[in-house]
Amino acid sequence: MRIKLLTGLRRGDLLRLTMSDLKEDGIHVMPHKTADTSGKRLIIGWSDELRDAIAMAKDVRPKLSPFLFCNRLGKPYIDEESGRAGGWDSMWRGFMARVLAETKVKERFTEHDLRAKCASDATTLEHARQLLSHADGRITERVYRRKPEFINPLR
Repeated sequence: MRIKLLTGLRRGDLLRLTMSDLKEDGIHVMPHKTADTSGKRLIIGWSDELRDAIAMAKDVRPKLSPFLFCNRLGKPYIDEESGRAGGWDSMWRGFMARVLAETKVKERFTEHDLRAKCASDATTLEHARQLLSHADGRITERVYRRKPEFINPLR
């Protein structure tokens, strides 16, 4: 969840991350959605918080798997043929049940809502567009930037 909030990666791109994608200059990502069209790669630079989140994810994964997020057998959560991630979805449902039962959060949210939060928390529309790897800022603005715009008065 922390990595998603910091990077805004789509679920599929997050679940496809491998240890070899974690490089000295940042996390190298080929967005799956655009792999066959633009083929544009992203490098998400490191921050201290992102390094800590990645370290936490590494600590709980089976050491034999090349995937950052994998099941206890070291297999990826995402099925490349169907694009489905049933095990991941089950974990999310369990996580959401615990959040609702054990915290002050009373309203369900989705992984997609975390992507929108990432875009909303970005300081500019351009930064949000880059994080979400959108070619055009219009979809970022219309769908993902959910916080109200703060405007200073003229004087």
